Amino acid sequence: MKNFKRIFAIVLAAVMLMSLASCSLMPETETDITNDNIKIGVLLSGAKDSTTGMSGATMTALNELMSVGYGINDEKFRYAENADPNNADAAAEAIQSLLNFECNLVIASDAEFLDDIQKKAAEEENAAVKFLVYGAENDGKNIYGYNANITGADYLAGIVAGMKAAELNVPQLGYLVKDAADLTNLNAFAMGAKSVYADVKVAAVAGTDAASGVAALIKDGAVVIASDYEDEAIATACTDSKIFFCGFGSETYKDAETFLCAPVYNFTQFYINAIKAIVDDKEPAAFEGGYVTGETYLSDINENNVAKGTQEAVNKAAEAIADGSLGLTVTVDTPAENVTIAK
Repeated sequence: MKNFKRIFAIVLAAVMLMSLASCSLMPETETDITNDNIKIGVLLSGAKDSTTGMSGATMTALNELMSVGYGINDEKFRYAENADPNNADAAAEAIQSLLNFECNLVIASDAEFLDDIQKKAAEEENAAVKFLVYGAENDGKNIYGYNANITGADYLAGIVAGMKAAELNVPQLGYLVKDAADLTNLNAFAMGAKSVYADVKVAAVAGTDAASGVAALIKDGAVVIASDYEDEAIATACTDSKIFFCGFGSETYKDAETFLCAPVYNFTQFYINAIKAIVDDKEPAAFEGGYVTGETYLSDINENNVAKGTQEAVNKAAEAIADGSLGLTVTVDTPAENVTIAK
């Protein structure tokens, strides 16, 4: 299932960029944007070579886009790396560095940049610049939000974890949730686990102190640990303690000794569509993708670690999500019946 979606995305990307490349053959004025003169700024809270977090998801998608070719290569991009979204002066300076490069489009990896982008986007000299901001909403002017619902992939990760717990005959899973006010991904994971192991329980720790969170969950008896954010400390602690874990957001830790799987973001198609719209002098469309449309997916499972029959169970559920026969109703702020939040 996952491999099919990824291959389909690459093929579609190639078709879209071939169309984009043809735009430069049309008559143009000095101010027209084409794939020859488009300049794309990338605002990152991490580094350009990041493979984790939203910076990692952003760069993975952009690198995939560039690998397709057709004139959209690294020369079209300018990067502002390691910008601190919690430091207004630093964020403003990073954004301005991209505007000084005369970028037509600025892509921001984190929703926390929105306040600073709104100030720059409102300046008259930046009215023609399009800003794509993860987690934001369109402002009707030049800010365009994008997001991806990862609950379908989280549900499938829960199946993988639940089947492993059943194999070990220990109905205890652990989960690190970034914000106790948003339990969406945790609940989807817990629902998936319960669908294959009726007795399974999920203990969750809120906050971003990954090392202490993992330690608490292991002490509590969790045999598989998952999360709704990515942190090397999770992979390290689980590997060192021989505890199985599911990643989140990317496939960065797929070679770790105790890795099971990971729900993953893929924004490649959205970036392609947005760039093509700008080149065609159109407004980027409002966007929130998900599992069915391929913007999120479950990584390949680690066949050396998962329980027998896991791939078959994942395939069956994935087909049901894709054809609509399995609808996921996930609450945001109320824990699922098999979830306990540590106080």
